[in-house]
Amino acid sequence: MAFRVSFSINPPYGFHRTITTSITLKNPELVEESQCIANLYYKFPVLVFVDPYELTNYRHLYTFQHHGNPNLELPVAAMDSNGTSLLLSLASVGPQVDVKVPVHFRYGEISHSNSETHRSAELAWPDLFLSCSSSVPKAKGLLSYEPPEEFASSLGDHYLYTPLQTFDAEPSARFAVVVAPVGQSTDLAQVRFGTVFTIAAMFGYLAYVSYMTARRLRKRKG
Repeated sequence: MAFRVSFSINPPYGFHRTITTSITLKNPELVEESQCIANLYYKFPVLVFVDPYELTNYRHLYTFQHHGNPNLELPVAAMDSNGTSLLLSLASVGPQVDVKVPVHFRYGEISHSNSETHRSAELAWPDLFLSCSSSVPKAKGLLSYEPPEEFASSLGDHYLYTPLQTFDAEPSARFAVVVAPVGQSTDLAQVRFGTVFTIAAMFGYLAYVSYMTARRLRKRKG
């Protein structure tokens, strides 16, 4: 069985995007007959993350396992440099399926150079592999697949294989360069002043509203 795989990420800019991995299989019934499940393994750089709660909206397409710090609010500076990873087990492969994974970008470390306004990272295409029952004999054209270390325990009862695949890109191009804007140290004073001014203004507004409300209540009692 041979798969054709392509990969895209849209929109090309912004903090919220969607990865689409398109998989085409000429004879999808062979996967079902072999009692194998198609899986996708994603390794994300620290700049990129997924929201596990959001992924539950795609449970009709796949089940998932997530590894790494799930905190959605932490900036890059507070994260482990190893990033996070994601394992999807697909409900079906075809004959053609578009596997969508919404991704988001963390706030990068502050730049100390006026010329550096963005940070980039390489986002690799996912690994496609099959997990098959231990009772299923190895099919022709399948190579053994080494399980990702972080998910090895959950895949231990299965034989893992890499099916024959054709790609819409050469091996050296099977990644996407993603870019996200970063703040600059020269803007810190302005940001701090704006933050303090906004908080003070809101405090003043709340104090004024409270005073006017109390004044009206006193007049009613009088």
